[in-house]
Amino acid sequence: MVITLKTEEEVFEYSVIKPTSFYSSEHEKTKLNWFCFEIAVGLFDEIKKDLGRRLKKHKIDDEGIAEFSIYISKKMKDIVLQKLAGKIDTVYISYEMVELYFPTFNDRLVNKILDVISKVWDEQLSFCGICPTRCISEKDAYCVMFDDEDYCL
Repeated sequence: MVITLKTEEEVFEYSVIKPTSFYSSEHEKTKLNWFCFEIAVGLFDEIKKDLGRRLKKHKIDDEGIAEFSIYISKKMKDIVLQKLAGKIDTVYISYEMVELYFPTFNDRLVNKILDVISKVWDEQLSFCGICPTRCISEKDAYCVMFDDEDYCL
């Protein structure tokens, strides 16, 4: 039996979350929107891995996880913008964001989802520290990765 491992690009190619969810026109192809895309992909992967079976019991499939991941990453974008503008002191992950999206979930499941969001957020920020793209500090700059065929299939 031969097991073939997919490259990161091949796995990415089949992701449920597409970059097109983060822009509707050319001027929205910004580095901050790319950051949100990366957060959404990370959330989708971690939620599916850690909570996929539990969510299926609530009739939430991969598409539902993807929609939630996009929703949360866009909510986090608003919070990042508030932080950058000096309107808030700290970036926060709100219980209400999850509860509003999944009003029937109990506190335990919402807390598990918040743990996953926090984990993905921390991982993304640690990667941002070494990434040359500088999605946060150059948030309004055009992001060429939105035009890369490997990402936009």
